[in-house]
Amino acid sequence: MSLWGQILLCGVVGALVYCGLYVWTPKLVNRGVPLLFSFWFFLWAPVLLLIPLSILLYWIDGGVLSLASFVDRFRLTPIDSQDWLWVIGAVVFTILFDQLLEPVGKYFARKRLFAPPPYLPAPFNPLKKFSIPPTEFFHTPLRRNGKLLAWFIPLHLIAMFSEELMWRGYMLPLQIDLFGSYAWVVNGLLWAWLIHACLKWHFIGMLPGMLIAPWIAQYTGSTWASFAAHAIGNAPLWVLLWIGVMHTPTTKVDKGC
Repeated sequence: MSLWGQILLCGVVGALVYCGLYVWTPKLVNRGVPLLFSFWFFLWAPVLLLIPLSILLYWIDGGVLSLASFVDRFRLTPIDSQDWLWVIGAVVFTILFDQLLEPVGKYFARKRLFAPPPYLPAPFNPLKKFSIPPTEFFHTPLRRNGKLLAWFIPLHLIAMFSEELMWRGYMLPLQIDLFGSYAWVVNGLLWAWLIHACLKWHFIGMLPGMLIAPWIAQYTGSTWASFAAHAIGNAPLWVLLWIGVMHTPTTKVDKGC
């Protein structure tokens, strides 16, 4: 696949997600569809399709449909102990810079051109206050709602694996052939500014995380390494949801006179 083909693919996926979040989600919500379903459906549907699409592109390129060949082409090599140190370092790096650049995201979120969709709740909307423990997630109550975690976390993991399989497993090796040691920069910029164009207020703050994933994949030679950094970096959201599910509100006792 040529560079222009890669740009087109990233642009199409990014456009689908952008339209889903800014156009189609509000339309479904106005028709009574819960925000939790509408938002995550349009966010994840194009992403989940990347698994069969990456396999199809691999086959079109002449790839052999065998497990060994697939693992080799998509660089699904195990993570060794030294690579795990890089993964943890990447997660710490991402979280640190995400916090440091948070004011930048808030600044752009106040600009009309970069504003997030009005319905978007905290913690995804930087202009809305997020309380801990959270009581709801996309207008869905969290307390004792273990079913939400039971479907959300597995689907989130699959969605992240889909991204890594396509952008790091399939596309990064092609970019290494084109750009050599700087391939991770091209990969990360396409991932940030085309695929994640929906997070337009976050176009600067997202760069450290969007660049570290392809860098660690290229440095370690393992797509599993970038998937681990991607998943661990998103795990705090699961912890917050779990806290909301398990939290029991304290009741004040009126002692009278």
